[in-house]
Amino acid sequence: MLDQNLIFREEKEMLFQKYWSAYASTHPASPRYLLNHIDYFLAYSPNLYKDKSFVMIKNNQPVACVFLPIEEKDGKRSISIDDGFISAPIFEKQENLEEQIFDEIDRIAKEENVEKIMFSIEPSLREQYSYNFLLQHDYLDASLVSYLVDCQQISIRRNHKRSIEKILADKAFSIFVMDKSNADKQIHEQYCLLHHKCAGKITRSKETFDYQYKMLQEGNAVLVGLKFQDKFIAFTYFTFHQSSAISFSAADDPDYGHLPLYHIVNLEAMRYLQKIGVKWIDMGQPLTISNQLFYYPDEKQRNIALFKTGFGGDFRMQFRGVKYFSKSLFLQDVKLFAEKYAEGISEKK
Repeated sequence: MLDQNLIFREEKEMLFQKYWSAYASTHPASPRYLLNHIDYFLAYSPNLYKDKSFVMIKNNQPVACVFLPIEEKDGKRSISIDDGFISAPIFEKQENLEEQIFDEIDRIAKEENVEKIMFSIEPSLREQYSYNFLLQHDYLDASLVSYLVDCQQISIRRNHKRSIEKILADKAFSIFVMDKSNADKQIHEQYCLLHHKCAGKITRSKETFDYQYKMLQEGNAVLVGLKFQDKFIAFTYFTFHQSSAISFSAADDPDYGHLPLYHIVNLEAMRYLQKIGVKWIDMGQPLTISNQLFYYPDEKQRNIALFKTGFGGDFRMQFRGVKYFSKSLFLQDVKLFAEKYAEGISEKK
């Protein structure tokens, strides 16, 4: 492949941003492909070694976007964020283009001594990528079940509806919706404080929270807050782009944990997204409730998955793939999976 067909972010930042943004705005792409999201993920990584992201150009037009962060932990390098999956390349349907993209990814991985690549195909892009194309490039299938809420036909499970009615019946509660038209840094800071309180500690850098506010200012996010007697007790952040949105982050005051806080804030966020034309909402939390390769849900995660299906939607596969360049790391990961999966096996007595 000719190098002049590739624009690497680390080499030509402004040109990279120009072509990346042009592609993401004119081709199907989820919010995760927006540059403000990409920067968030880079800031989120505790072990970022290098960013080898690139845009592929043909006839002076972008034809592919590839997010390629390299992490280094305990001497091992992987293409991942926080040891987890990253959004797979998005690209035009052109002859041999897909093969060229993955050949370049492999070249970079070998040059940088990467031992593992972890890609995930966005569920909201099913019409463009209807199958797990990663398997055509020697990736091991690690897919999960995901859930997309139908934002244009919002429906609510009966138990969720009762929880919402309980909050609405008490006039001490009120809802606040914030987007770029009424962005307020002080309210965003209250969300940050609740995030720390809810987690019991500061779980990520201030820079990541700043990028969330940037998403809001740039018109790619909405923050919905629930107040009790003028005090914020719960927040949820949704990001959006084109016809899809993502349940991005949530925080609540543990002092009010006995109340059904998230039912009403999620519903109000969905109503907002419906008004601006969003069709599908990726609820973020996988719906897979059993141990799978690279996913070992605990009871809390299973309960969150159940909660999110309380809003009418569609089950979809979240195609994922892992490629190894190290036999020892592959065997290490398979051993962990075997141990985790074996814990759930009930043998006949």
